[in-house]
Amino acid sequence: MPANQETEFISLRNDLLFHMVFTKNGAALKGLLSTLLNIPESEIVKIEILNPMQYSDVNTTKLTVLDLKVHLNGQKYILVEMQVRKFEKWTNRTVVYTCRQVADQAHDDFDYGKLEPVIQISIMDYTLFPDNRVFFDQYIPRNAKGYPYTDKIQFYVMDLTAMDEATDEQKNQGLVEWAKAFRAESWEEVREIDNPAVKEAAKTMELIMSNPTEREWIRMRRDAEIDRRTEIRAAERKATAKTKADIARGMKTKNYSVVDIAELTGLTAEEIDAL
Repeated sequence: MPANQETEFISLRNDLLFHMVFTKNGAALKGLLSTLLNIPESEIVKIEILNPMQYSDVNTTKLTVLDLKVHLNGQKYILVEMQVRKFEKWTNRTVVYTCRQVADQAHDDFDYGKLEPVIQISIMDYTLFPDNRVFFDQYIPRNAKGYPYTDKIQFYVMDLTAMDEATDEQKNQGLVEWAKAFRAESWEEVREIDNPAVKEAAKTMELIMSNPTEREWIRMRRDAEIDRRTEIRAAERKATAKTKADIARGMKTKNYSVVDIAELTGLTAEEIDAL
């Protein structure tokens, strides 16, 4: 790369880049966890990454799930995942992954008093609950009156599309700064964020994107996601076309006019006649 050419920018919403940045840079990860969990960085004394990965396997099924799994201070498990595309049963998926981490603690010398909390954090590029649009929220099992059943399973959700809903407390907590970092589409946008941990993340992003091999892995991951999204949209268009054709056939059997059928389905007169 020429010395005067700026490093290519790819968003931190790329889940491979996300995993690589926070695996490589402990200061960035510490700052992110401090903000998400709303605890001082001074209280984070040990972060053990439980799922380091072979990034060269980017094109294999080994990397279908790219969550970041850490053991914090030897006291709790944190599962962080960047989710860009809509996933119909996301809440079920997170319950399964969280409960699996709970169950994995039951080794031979385990007793229930040793059970550590598992916190699943979803950083979403869409609104998970359209009827409850909030920027950041925490969910724990409670009864109908709001009394908590346990704190051993917790779910945090950050909606990157709902920064306008952030409270003053959340802004002061630094959550909006991280959301802006994740939503950034250029180096300029990232560099404008005055947060030491975000700057650490940006520094590592640049190092990764300056490395030809690692940059290619990130590109491959991005391109694979584009291919997958394109295939899904093509399938949706095909399904929509089939549905329209089925509706039109049904209307023809009931002697609806071509004009009425065309108005309802959007099909042309020629397409309707061909059915």
